[in-house]
Order: sequence, then structure tokens, then C-alpha cells
Amino acid sequence: MVLRKNKKNIKRKSVLIIAFLIAVVSLSSCIVNKQYVQYISKKEDIKTPETKKVIVFATNDVRVNEFKKTFQKNFPEKRDFTFNFMKEFSNKGLANHLFSDILIDRDSFNYEDVSTKNSDYIIYFSNFEISNRVEWNNTGGMGVNGVGMNTTSAEYCVIKVKVDIYDAKTDKEILDFVVIGEESVFMFDFTKTFYKAKERAVEHIINYLKSGKTEYKKY
Repeated sequence: MVLRKNKKNIKRKSVLIIAFLIAVVSLSSCIVNKQYVQYISKKEDIKTPETKKVIVFATNDVRVNEFKKTFQKNFPEKRDFTFNFMKEFSNKGLANHLFSDILIDRDSFNYEDVSTKNSDYIIYFSNFEISNRVEWNNTGGMGVNGVGMNTTSAEYCVIKVKVDIYDAKTDKEILDFVVIGEESVFMFDFTKTFYKAKERAVEHIINYLKSGKTEYKKY
């Protein structure tokens, strides 16, 4: 009887040790960086951007693949979303001393229609895409009958946008890249999740233009 109990205890301890080691590996593997600024094509540098005046404009088209109800609830027209995105970029860009002035051209949808007078650079936001992704994680806990792994899932709102920057003096494109902003859904608050993903997309643009940062720890 004593021998049988010892074997059971040893087996139970072995299972717990294995589960603990798997949990440690799972947690360490989650701490990875993700590139949120991609497909960078750079022809020239923006010199002393904090002294430059900028005009931003955006496409009138947004591909809403997921979070459709949330999008329609908060932005009756796609144009409302693109204007909101430009407004947030302008406010945060000025607050972070990215440029000396950031003006929004709400009426132009093509570069040729933008009045470049009294500006140094033109920024164009396009290829907006609202989507989602589901991430599955092993929590490292015990499953049914004391064996296996507990698996959880998290849904993310993902917002992508292409950024093109032109030299207003030469009308040449000097930089373009794609930015991703994302946030996980918490307590089924889809609106808060959506706005946070949008905010992160804007922040990633600003941080890249200020410091060249492209990678962040996964949210």
C-alpha cells in the first residue's frame, strides 16, 4: 500500500512539474515582438519634421471585413471614419511635436486636388481595412482528469492603413508604408476595442515618423 501511494504521489508530482514547465515555456513564448509597421519604401528623409507644415487627406473607401455592426454604429458613413482618423492623427501629431502644423483636407481624395501651397509635405491615408484575428493560447493549467492543457482564445480588432508621404515642393513621393493597429476584445466591449485599435494605428504612424520604431511587444 505504501509503495502504491508513493508511486501515485510521484506520478502526480511528475504531471505537475511537466505542466509547470509547459506553462513557463508558453509564457516565455508569448513575450515576442510584432512588426506593426510594414512594407516600408523610403526614398528620402524628412529633415527636421518638427519645423514642417503638413496637409493630410484620405481615401473615401474603407474595407470593413469584420466589426461591421460596430463600424456602422459609430460611423454612419465611411467618410466619417476617415475624417476621424485624420483628426486623431492631427491632434496626437501636434501633441507629440511631430510637425509644426497639421492641416486636414477633407474635400480632396486625389493628390492632384490638394492645394500644396504653404505646406512642406502631404500625407495620404488609403487602403483602410477593418478585420479581425483570433489567437489561441495554452494557459498551462490542468485539463480534464488532471491532464492536458487549458486552451483559451482572444479575438482582436485589426485596423490597417497605407501611408504615403509626398514632398509638396517637388510633388514626389518620398515614403510609404503600411501600419497595423490592434486590440483584443474585453468584456464584449466592441466599440472600446475598435477605438483602441484605431488609436494604436495612429500612434504607430507617429512613433515611426519620430523614431523609426516598427516593432512592439504583442498586445
